[in-house]
Amino acid sequence: MVFSAAAGDAAPRLMFSHHRPAGSPLDIDVKTIASRIEKETQGRVAFDVFPAGQLGDYSVVHERIAIGDVACQMAPLAMQTDKQFGIAWFPYLVINMDEARTLYGKNGVVREMINDRLKKQGLVLISTWPAGIGGVCVAKEPKNINDPSKALNGFKIRVMANKVNEYVFGDVLGAIPTSMAWGELFTAMQTGVVDGLQGSASAEGAYSQFRDVTKYYLAYNDHYESFFLSMNEEIWNGISKKDQAIILKVCDEEEAKRWVQAPKDEAIYRKKLADAGVKTIVYKDEDLSKIRDRVAKECWPKVYNEVPKEMLDKALNALKKAK
Repeated sequence: MVFSAAAGDAAPRLMFSHHRPAGSPLDIDVKTIASRIEKETQGRVAFDVFPAGQLGDYSVVHERIAIGDVACQMAPLAMQTDKQFGIAWFPYLVINMDEARTLYGKNGVVREMINDRLKKQGLVLISTWPAGIGGVCVAKEPKNINDPSKALNGFKIRVMANKVNEYVFGDVLGAIPTSMAWGELFTAMQTGVVDGLQGSASAEGAYSQFRDVTKYYLAYNDHYESFFLSMNEEIWNGISKKDQAIILKVCDEEEAKRWVQAPKDEAIYRKKLADAGVKTIVYKDEDLSKIRDRVAKECWPKVYNEVPKEMLDKALNALKKAK
């Protein structure tokens, strides 16, 4: 059911899902967006926010939105519906937030690619929420901790469940990549089944979920992660042009704030990690660029069947022009 119960003659309230815990930075921002839209449309468009995957895993909700069962969500994209959504987090496509904003910010070339793919599923991309750039949590000190090309040598690292990350961590970074369900990771780190994990979208993710089993947070900047606000196209088209403009204005303004806040949150949560006894190791962009060059040459071509070369080349060309 796409609508929540509405009192009296009030407009039906649309169901707005996200996957992060109540009280998290994403939850706070989603609730701000929903509140502002309701206020600025004078109640003509109203949402009930469902945090923490209450309406289902984000991949399930993605499909529910496509059939009109849920109005919208702010979450990662469901790769099982389109392999080309992999460009949303592709390893080493960007290595810092400036590059991320060039590609994924308003009018960014990758953002437009994603918008085009969503349209094919009957979804409308309204805005994004920059989560941050991922690092690696490890439970013990690497021998060559200050050299990103060697720090993970021989470490058994849980990687996100796709081949390209296995190639990156195995062939380029010298780790032993392994797949594992997210819900099993804390215990696996605690018991030494794995030495570390990839997939934490930022220091906030590392702190919130793994600080008690992490000794070092390595800022590999291996993938950028953004959450996408997508809405069912028919529901969007049923909203007046006037209210659509208000929604876009609110979301643009809140996204702009988030681009500024995300790097601040990274610093805040690195400090929280330090207070919890976790040391962050930051690598130079020049060293990460060398890793990116190897990844682009050795790993990306192996998955061109999922994320085509022309998409990646277009993104790299946009970065070159922005320099």
